[in-house]
Amino acid sequence: MTFHWQWLFVSLIGFSVAVASEPLSDQPSSISISPDTSAYLTNPGSATQSQRFQQGYFTDIANKRALVCYVTTLSDCLQMLPTHLRQQTVFSRAAIRNAIGYKSAMVLSAHDKAIAGVIVLNPNKDIAEQSGSIGLTTYQLPLKQQAQLTLWHELGHLYNIDLQQTLLPGSLSEYQHEWLADIYLLWRIAHHYPQLDLAWQQFHRRNLALINDSANLSHWSAPQLQIALTHYSIEQLQKFVRYEDFIAAVYPLMPLWSERDMAEFSSLIQRTFGAGVVQPLPGYMFWRQPKLVEVLSPTLEQLMGKGNAQLWLQQQFSTVN
Repeated sequence: MTFHWQWLFVSLIGFSVAVASEPLSDQPSSISISPDTSAYLTNPGSATQSQRFQQGYFTDIANKRALVCYVTTLSDCLQMLPTHLRQQTVFSRAAIRNAIGYKSAMVLSAHDKAIAGVIVLNPNKDIAEQSGSIGLTTYQLPLKQQAQLTLWHELGHLYNIDLQQTLLPGSLSEYQHEWLADIYLLWRIAHHYPQLDLAWQQFHRRNLALINDSANLSHWSAPQLQIALTHYSIEQLQKFVRYEDFIAAVYPLMPLWSERDMAEFSSLIQRTFGAGVVQPLPGYMFWRQPKLVEVLSPTLEQLMGKGNAQLWLQQQFSTVN
């Protein structure tokens, strides 16, 4: 939704608003700069370092920086912004506390030459597992390193916004913003871990969230993650030293679904997994079934086992033999 120079999108774990601003004109001398946030999340170190990070810190976003704040120390953290940004309503403590609600994180994007935006983390709202019901059975997926993945997803929002009108289109839908943030997340995982287990965790999480509630379709990055994970090995991903090079290579591989396409996927999901569904309709929206089956199958096999998953799919979809 566009409001002249300001736009807004709200998500399950994130919130983004871009605002016009002036170039960076002042920089508080007390700013703490972190070149790599993962070092703190995986190894907090001394009490002094931990306290410094809890107050807020800057991290790199391409040739800019993003300010990372925690809800509990939001007022002090926002003072680290230059004056011209602090004076804007969207960067006020009241506006941010109202917007973040029960989300575990949110991101505010600034149209600025030096500051990419602000990420606000609310660790108390991090979830330890993703759940979803299929028939009478509820499945849980334990989530590891969720604080780290949440932060990288939000950083991905800012990185991709910065690349719009260069490597990415100037206009992106809410859905595109979300799956692009998870593509950035995949790239970060490949450069910080020896395997892609956490990327597959994110894939399964997005699928299970969709199964649980079709409203989560706006965050269904599983189709795009599956394409990237199938197309690239971890060794190939690690060769993309710069995210810019990776997104330039992977973006053309991704489907560009219209609003009608997404509405049809939503309808099929509701008919298959929605509350109150008592009888399968195997032929319902048969033209959307192959892609949905392709993307959901790895998650269903992990939850149910391969044999049971195949049997369930055959009962639900006419396109499965």
